[in-house]
Amino acid sequence: MITTNTNQQIRQITALKDRSRERARSGLFVAEGSRMVRETPPQLLEKLLFSESFSKKEEAGKVLRELAEKGRPMEPVLVSDTVFAKMSDTVHPQGICAVVRQPVYAPGQLLENAAGTGGVLLVLENIQDPGNLGTMLRTAEAAGACGVLLSKDCVDPFNPKVVRSTMGAMYRVPFSVYDDMNELMPELKKRQIRSLAASLGADSEDYTKADYAGAVAILIGNEGNGLLPATIEGADGRIRIPMEGMTESLNAAVSAALLLYEARRRKNCL
Repeated sequence: MITTNTNQQIRQITALKDRSRERARSGLFVAEGSRMVRETPPQLLEKLLFSESFSKKEEAGKVLRELAEKGRPMEPVLVSDTVFAKMSDTVHPQGICAVVRQPVYAPGQLLENAAGTGGVLLVLENIQDPGNLGTMLRTAEAAGACGVLLSKDCVDPFNPKVVRSTMGAMYRVPFSVYDDMNELMPELKKRQIRSLAASLGADSEDYTKADYAGAVAILIGNEGNGLLPATIEGADGRIRIPMEGMTESLNAAVSAALLLYEARRRKNCL
């Protein structure tokens, strides 16, 4: 059993948890909690860690049996409760985490899939709140979006808080980082994917009246500033969500949910 924070395995977990650069360098991230570990595709699991107290619970045996049934039997690394608490990203850790290989999707793959299926692609620009990004990935799955594209200045999708917020959706909805948003708009047009930018501008159309026919990309911007002017200018259409009272804007994740479900409704998928 590991009983010290200076152990090399614990230092790796801490580095992956705390540093996006280390996650990018290694292609790994940390999934914490029983649900996230059980949701992880077995082929992506690199290492499993149990706290001493968790290892004695019925849930621990269930996790190991499920992995064995999926053809990925694993021997967990045992960690003292004190060490696990210090390396955990949560206030009240469950006592289980895993080192996981990052799922990789090419941006072009997502674009081709949207164009080929006439589906909905969610495009996110400079989203900074981990909870928002995790919720949007989860909502994208629930609303049937075919993928999510992130600008390179978005919060790291493998940030521990993002991972937890997805509640497993990150393993089921394809997502990828697109390096240059200025290049994305021509790519969307080339593939005949209609781009709709969420904007509060006076020239924006009520989102319930927009055209969602065929392949559609819904663009959502930064929580405080929205989409960049160049992105809005390059979009095929601009849409807004009507608001009453003194409200100036909605939470980015709420906006994404409304727009994704409206696109789904209009495509007669409900």
